[in-house]
Amino acid sequence: MSNGTEASTGSPNVEVTAPAKYGQLRAQMAIIFLTRLALNISNRIIYPFLPSIARGLGISLAAASALVTLRMIPGLAAPLFGPLADRHSRRSTMEVALAFFILSSLLMVGTGMLATGALVVAAASFLLYGVSKALYDPSVHAFLGDTIPYRQRGRAIGFIELSWSSAWLLGVPAAGLLIEQHGWLAPWAILAALGSLGLWFTHAGLPRGQPTGQQHDGRPVIALLVGSWRRLLRRREVIALLSTSLLLIIAVEIPFIVYGAWLETSFGLSLSALGLASIVVGLAEAAAELGTTVITDRLGKRRSVLTGLAGMAVSLVLLPGLARLGLGAALTGIVLVVLTFEFAIVSLLPLATELVPAERASLLSLNVTAMALGRIVGAAGGGWLWQWGGEGIALHALVGTGCALAAALSVLLGVKEIRE
Repeated sequence: MSNGTEASTGSPNVEVTAPAKYGQLRAQMAIIFLTRLALNISNRIIYPFLPSIARGLGISLAAASALVTLRMIPGLAAPLFGPLADRHSRRSTMEVALAFFILSSLLMVGTGMLATGALVVAAASFLLYGVSKALYDPSVHAFLGDTIPYRQRGRAIGFIELSWSSAWLLGVPAAGLLIEQHGWLAPWAILAALGSLGLWFTHAGLPRGQPTGQQHDGRPVIALLVGSWRRLLRRREVIALLSTSLLLIIAVEIPFIVYGAWLETSFGLSLSALGLASIVVGLAEAAAELGTTVITDRLGKRRSVLTGLAGMAVSLVLLPGLARLGLGAALTGIVLVVLTFEFAIVSLLPLATELVPAERASLLSLNVTAMALGRIVGAAGGGWLWQWGGEGIALHALVGTGCALAAALSVLLGVKEIRE
């Protein structure tokens, strides 16, 4: 198993990138953070402003929800996209992803100018957004794997992942103000502009690099893709990683798909109070992401993942009991679940970047698909448990605990810490 030093010293299947000076590296990290912030904002503003989007398109809330699920489809197809970042440069793939993101945002803005066909254009917009994420995120993490030594990668990825919580804490309030003052399409126009800036800075500020994977040898593209998947899926550590990601996402999605309904029915919270609870969740995410920048590299990536999973299992066990103590205790339980989940998932990413250095983006794309499947299974399962088991959180927490423990077992049996 290769280590972080080998990943940057010129093996034939590994991208050769000259070590960036400290100032250059800081600038590159800033470009990636701000660009990914824009992509994440477009994801996170959907949920609080879905009623506004539905009214703007002239459709029901249920129809708008179905429309939004189109974003998940490219996530399931991510393995088709990931090898592109191994066969072309990371920067080129990021640029293509951002081009799709800009087009997606412009299409959404364009729905406001159409008398007919707006729904079709909106559907195309959500699909293209999903494509942009499926291309961009694995390419970014692969770029960090190529560029940042493994011993420091937890800190780097933790910093980049702060763009997720920042998108909620900064992007959602800003989008709310824009919608109030300029209408529901205003955020998408701003996102198109931010995406264009991100594309320009990506092209100007990131190294082009060289392809990392095997070059096209005359075989059909699908044959090359299948060959890549076979090589990866024959490795025990890859199966363990994908199982861990799938189970970890299911563990958090099952209780959290209904947490708003649970708080509303159990404590009679208003919409504004639920909004404040969501801010608490965003702050917990940010705290966990900051924690990974300080702890993960020092503790070790594998130990950090196991610590997060163990903490998550304990937090889920405690959640129903805390809920019986009142709203404050219930919110404390939610914060503990979010903290431990986010710490585990962000600590897992740097571990994943070094499992197969020669095919980083291909592996990370498979991991995106595992997470997308986890979201689908968790959302469906959580909704079913809510209907079948009554309007409480205990059953959801129990199932989530089982999934978290199964994820920990997968790490223990199949994933070893990479050492430099």
